[in-house]
Amino acid sequence: MALIKTKGLVIKEQPYKEQDKILTIFTEDEGKIQCIARGVRRQKSGLLASTQIFAYSEFVYYPGKNFGIINQTNLIEAFYPLRTDLTKMALASYLLDLINNGFEFYQRSPEILKLLLHVLFYISGNKAKNDLILVGAFQMKLISYLGYCPGVSSCMVCKCEKELVVFSIENHGVLCRSCRSITAGYTYNLSAEMIKLLNDFLRLSVKELKERDILTSDALKLTDMLDHFISYSIGKSSKAYTFYKTMLNPLG
Repeated sequence: MALIKTKGLVIKEQPYKEQDKILTIFTEDEGKIQCIARGVRRQKSGLLASTQIFAYSEFVYYPGKNFGIINQTNLIEAFYPLRTDLTKMALASYLLDLINNGFEFYQRSPEILKLLLHVLFYISGNKAKNDLILVGAFQMKLISYLGYCPGVSSCMVCKCEKELVVFSIENHGVLCRSCRSITAGYTYNLSAEMIKLLNDFLRLSVKELKERDILTSDALKLTDMLDHFISYSIGKSSKAYTFYKTMLNPLG
């Protein structure tokens, strides 16, 4: 069987046998795949750096029925700074978890991979004023790509564009003050600034958004809300996000 060569990001790793690992890789050409990397748990393995979590590498592998077998790799970017900051690492791990939960095997999206790499680059390099702004943008762009774009510019019930005050999970978007009282379900109170930022998450690039800032409490509320909405929409919750929240408040 012919070798396959593609670039990809390691989004999950798990031990396999004594010295091997099973890698889940979000690749440019083949989508989300699983490969066995033999011998990479040995400290002297030549594939060690390029097969770790967060490693963006060029992979050459033999495709198989269940797993590919990695033949060789070439590390392109390791995002090493993420490993020196536990909070950043937890936040970045959440982004990988979103990809793993949102995509089926062999489902590809070079656009989302490129977006993820840009966000990881800005977060790892301390290039954003507020990392949560970039995470929120990624959440919105990803869930929109997956076909569940929330309505954030007008009320989901009456379609008016004024006095938008809450985000409704069950109604898939924002509600105005009048409709808020006549609809059931879980809602998040939002300020006008937060609603504007939700619109900008869809409208602007992450390069533009890295210069934006907002109160940390508001940014975290938006991230919580979008994580809730994503879990509701795709039917899968993120354990990585739960871990990130424990990093912020280790005493509960």
